[in-house]
Amino acid sequence: MSNDRIPQPRMEELEARLITLALVVALAVSIADNIFNFIDSANWATPLIFLTMLIFLRWLDVTRRRVMSIATGAPLRVYDSSSAFYGEALHAIQRSSKSVYAVFSHAKAPRQQTDESRRYYTATIRWARKMPGKRHLHRVIRLPHHSPDIQTWVDEQVDLGEKIENYHVRVLRYPPGMELEGENFAVIDSSVVFLGFAVDDRGEMHGFSIRDAGVAAAFEHHFRELWRLANSTPLVQPPQPRPSFPHPSDGVGDPQRPTRSA
Repeated sequence: MSNDRIPQPRMEELEARLITLALVVALAVSIADNIFNFIDSANWATPLIFLTMLIFLRWLDVTRRRVMSIATGAPLRVYDSSSAFYGEALHAIQRSSKSVYAVFSHAKAPRQQTDESRRYYTATIRWARKMPGKRHLHRVIRLPHHSPDIQTWVDEQVDLGEKIENYHVRVLRYPPGMELEGENFAVIDSSVVFLGFAVDDRGEMHGFSIRDAGVAAAFEHHFRELWRLANSTPLVQPPQPRPSFPHPSDGVGDPQRPTRSA
């Protein structure tokens, strides 16, 4: 943290303490005067009242600034339905002017899920078509090893990625026996992250969003790693197992290893 950012919270903390102390002193003086009546002239009461009001208003302002600082640092919003999650995510994307990095992790296509999911993915493609070369939608589609139900939609997305300048798609198919990770996320303009989880077979989505540049940078780093691991084109058929060869101890002699294309 740079030095010019350190004194500000310290000064605010000191200011809050001094204001609190002044309020306590003013309250104590007022109570003591009512009990003992040691202030002879009533003229002292009016300035004391206004001073107390001024200090109180200042205390409210300091408190407000501290609460706003916390609230705008990393606001978190929770969504308990697909309508809320996809609706807010799409609203954020439509206001985006630069980039969207998104990860799709479902075993079914959006058209087989909820209406909100179908509208969301249709609208993101519409967003990507606008302003060629000035905005970008990158999407990693994560799939289980064998997923025939979604293959047609995946091929459509890859075809769109070849036709739309702002749309880039890669497919990451998981090896046999490895469960598909269920989180779906989108990083929008390097400032806000939407992270969602499917809670049923239809793809009903719950999740949250957080607006924080540091969190967004971490998710972008994770996305780049997934992008590196993903294939640029999907596998239409799952990879076939390699043929087995007899072991030299079986008396058949050394096997010829199949050559691997470059």
